[in-house]
Amino acid sequence: MPTFDDDTRALLEADTPVCRYLRTKALHVYGADTPDAFATSRSSSYQCLKTQFVTGPDRALCVPEDCQPGRECFEER
Repeated sequence: MPTFDDDTRALLEADTPVCRYLRTKALHVYGADTPDAFATSRSSSYQCLKTQFVTGPDRALCVPEDCQPGRECFEER
């Protein structure tokens, strides 16, 4: 299982919200608490379940730092 670095551990411990539609294969392999759900990983590609593409319904890029509250399509998991 991948390990959390100090930055992603702080996001996890702060209960940083994660969009229910953001996906990366690490979520399927390691589960919902993978570091890739909280901070963009260079080893992961991200897509939106609503669009099945790398951008969301608002055409903005799907990465953890951008898929946050305030974005119109965001829904917390």
